[in-house]
Amino acid sequence: MHRPRTTGCAVAWALLVLVLTAVSSSGVWPANLILDGSSFETGHDGFSCLLSYSWTKHGLAASEPRRGIIDASTAAHGSHSLKLQHEPPYGRKGFTPWCTFRWIPVTEGAKYTVSLYAKGSHEGQALTVSVSDAWQDWGWSNFRLTTEWQRYSHEITAGKTEAGYAWVLVPFPEDGPAWIDGLQLEEGGLTGYAPGRSVDLGLGANYRGRYENLFHVGDEVVLDATLYSDLTEQRDVVLQYSVEDYFGRTPYEARLEVDAPSKAAAAAQIRLGDVPRGSYKATVKALSPTGELFDFEELAFGVIAARTASNVESQFGMHGFPYSLLEECGVRWIRTYLLAWPAVEPERGKFSWPEEREEDRLFLDNLQRYGISALPVLQGTPDWARTETPAHGGWAKDQSEGAKLPDLDAWRTYVFEVVSRYKDRFHCWEVMNEPTAWMNSEDYLPFLKTAYEAAHQADPGCRIVAGDTAWKNTPFLQEMLDRGALDYIDVFSGHFYGVAQSGPPEVKYGTEGADAIVSFLRQAFAEHGKPDLEIWNTEEGTYVPSWYSKELMPKSREPWHRVPDVRRQARDMVRSHLVELGSGIRKVFWFHELYSEQGSDARWIIRPEGMYAIEYDGAPRPALVAYSVMTEKLEGAQPREREVPLGEKLHCYVFARGADSVAAVWYWGEDGKQFRLSLPAGPGLSVSDMMGNPVPAPDLRVTGDPLYIEGPGLSADALAARLSNAQMEVIG
Repeated sequence: MHRPRTTGCAVAWALLVLVLTAVSSSGVWPANLILDGSSFETGHDGFSCLLSYSWTKHGLAASEPRRGIIDASTAAHGSHSLKLQHEPPYGRKGFTPWCTFRWIPVTEGAKYTVSLYAKGSHEGQALTVSVSDAWQDWGWSNFRLTTEWQRYSHEITAGKTEAGYAWVLVPFPEDGPAWIDGLQLEEGGLTGYAPGRSVDLGLGANYRGRYENLFHVGDEVVLDATLYSDLTEQRDVVLQYSVEDYFGRTPYEARLEVDAPSKAAAAAQIRLGDVPRGSYKATVKALSPTGELFDFEELAFGVIAARTASNVESQFGMHGFPYSLLEECGVRWIRTYLLAWPAVEPERGKFSWPEEREEDRLFLDNLQRYGISALPVLQGTPDWARTETPAHGGWAKDQSEGAKLPDLDAWRTYVFEVVSRYKDRFHCWEVMNEPTAWMNSEDYLPFLKTAYEAAHQADPGCRIVAGDTAWKNTPFLQEMLDRGALDYIDVFSGHFYGVAQSGPPEVKYGTEGADAIVSFLRQAFAEHGKPDLEIWNTEEGTYVPSWYSKELMPKSREPWHRVPDVRRQARDMVRSHLVELGSGIRKVFWFHELYSEQGSDARWIIRPEGMYAIEYDGAPRPALVAYSVMTEKLEGAQPREREVPLGEKLHCYVFARGADSVAAVWYWGEDGKQFRLSLPAGPGLSVSDMMGNPVPAPDLRVTGDPLYIEGPGLSADALAARLSNAQMEVIG
């Protein structure tokens, strides 16, 4: 029996559907440190399935890329297990999906036992389990499976940790499917299995087929809640939910009352209906009638406008694997290491091309399928091509100490062969990733010059993008300019990270932003005969903790790139790009690597506080929704490159967009001020917020979240003239 009851200002309505399944007894509760989803009765709760990745190779996961398959046909506990299915060509040796559980607090030096039920698809099938921190493994548990369910266990000692957390990791076997169930981590010796909670709650979304939890305007948004009770008697459970948006508002909240049978699962649907554009986080609590908290879950989701393919020259790019999500969010470029030197020429003169490998051929095919251009990085040195000549140090001590320069003639051959082969596909090539990290200008210039000559010999129409030299007043940059490097550069690139801890993007270089860097570069280029040299930002991002309060992730090893929360990540990303584009940078690549179809073996990127635009479960963060709005408003737009002066710490950039124009306005002070913007009378200007929703003209509030002001039929100069007559009033 269920008794839905709506409370507060809710506009949501809820339909509860109970699904009962008999389960067997689980025995006495031990202290299972895996609190969520360890028996797989509540769907994809508390764990994620990732595929490993490296800078030089790509791989894809199986048909359920982040998740593995919840299998109702066989189980050791309850009625479901996790099927670890590894299907070629979606992966290869050394690039296998992992099932990883949420971070678990551990004590260094303490004894723990990891255990699980498992069965294989054939006798003797190998299965490994790891308990480790973000940076090192503490040893692997190796088991040989049978074709029947059996319980396996292994005692480990927690090693050194940087933050006091560990993760449990189970790689998918590569020789056929295997099943796991009843996963447990406990301090001390082995005890009987039980879920970590007496009542376990899982939360998902109804949309499948597109990127997880990313809806289009007009889609019905439904949240799927699943309860599993391991209690010996039936209990009444109250599901209390609320949904907050990016701006901190709570447009949906309600309560559902559920009868939770003993040793059974109950499923509930929370129908939110047609949700406006934006970024949202739902929180659902499972409570007893007296208010005791059994469990709670959070789920992020986004609502974006449907997009169609565009043939305008886009300014927007990301990093990672090309697939449908990028097309939906207006990402038209990808920066990639697919053609890095060690990957394509592992032995001298023996080339291994991506199209000869199914998983990398899919990368190339997807570029065409989704209309995405690629910026390949000419990068790396295979072991056979290293000389004994030392590199002369850069800013990254771990990269520069002991580094040896590549053979220059071999480098020339690599560049010529790669560009010759792909000149009909790729027309822009970046020469090395962050060369300043491990070499000086004297080292770098011969490789830049050689790459330029070899690439233009192979494809006279190609463009060479110089790598990461856009630091103001650095010896590297000045020496490169003085040595004539601009003769070998068609596009000047930088990594415009700055220092997030310095404050907002407008002062991320101490007391100034990217606009000051662009101004400096333009002056320097003019002094060296190339005043109109195009500038790209090929890498930028910020580390950020999860939006989910359950995600206890170690902090980044690069704390200077860290921002405190996902709202700040979204806001800073939009503002940073607006400053860059408004100042004349022509392309921007945010480091939003998305691992729905590829994970990362570089744990410092993926598992601690990451630069990702998605959560651990694949759900979109506000930055991804804000990115889709920004690309919609500005794709193909040309900057006026002169701001409209609205007042101190107020930015107003105007862009021409065909016969129309669009402006972005925000306040970048950190004192929380708000301004009321009164637009001058005249034909209609439309205003929308950072999430893409219209803002009514009588109450236009300028805050730290940019507003977009569109002028249909107005030139950029005409819109700028209108805005220059706008009135700004401080209101808070």
